[in-house]
Amino acid sequence: MKSICGIKDRGTLAVGQRADINVIDYENVGQYQPEYVYDFPNGAGRYTQPGCGFKATICNGEIVAENDKLTGNRPGKILRNGRAE
Repeated sequence: MKSICGIKDRGTLAVGQRADINVIDYENVGQYQPEYVYDFPNGAGRYTQPGCGFKATICNGEIVAENDKLTGNRPGKILRNGRAE
């Protein structure tokens, strides 16, 4: 198995591998105007720019977004130095 950046369990759709899959409606894919939101701790803000035309995003076998909306599922892990924490 080929390793990129020291990460060995990603990059292919195969048994035992982690996979993130996007199902895209290419005829309707796009993005909305950016907006500034205050959703960080202590009222800190950031820019966000939602997209459209994404039918589903699947991470580690769980649907994390469907029809441009987050589902609340969070099956991913933070990667540091090629290791999941």
